[in-house]
Amino acid sequence: MDLSPVSRDILRPPAPMRLVLGSLALALLINLLPWSGWALIIRPDFVLLMLLYWVVHEPQNIGQTWGFALGLVMDVADSALLGQHALVYVVAIFLTELLRIRIRHLSVIEQALHMLGILFVAQLIYIGLNLSLGRDFAGFALVLAPLLGALLWMPLHFVATLPRFRRRGDTALL
Repeated sequence: MDLSPVSRDILRPPAPMRLVLGSLALALLINLLPWSGWALIIRPDFVLLMLLYWVVHEPQNIGQTWGFALGLVMDVADSALLGQHALVYVVAIFLTELLRIRIRHLSVIEQALHMLGILFVAQLIYIGLNLSLGRDFAGFALVLAPLLGALLWMPLHFVATLPRFRRRGDTALL
């Protein structure tokens, strides 16, 4: 008899740590590509998106410490205010942890809508920090980044979930 909403999570084996670290490294490399012009403005934060995926699906391995550390890496890589990405990542991870159980039981499209809200809050924090530093407002094209991030949630969910369901002896997918 299933009395708790999280009892199904106990039966699922955890994702291999090499899959988690590899996906975060790939997201970091995609973020570090030389984006420019409109692509830079509407580019979703791939590291944040991957962190949120792993917070939803592997909360025992990925949490706010990882968000803070990867946020500092992104601050240095983007030459941003030190702590800007770290603050945004920690707040987004906190919101995701609050909604994690609810998100796990929704369809992928509904999960993407929840991620849209979380990514929009993250984008508002970015905008607020940049405006407080006296930087110019980049325009309302910044709203497109959370939309693209939410649209990317569906293929991300599909791709990142595939290797987790392979048989123990099968290493061909990695």
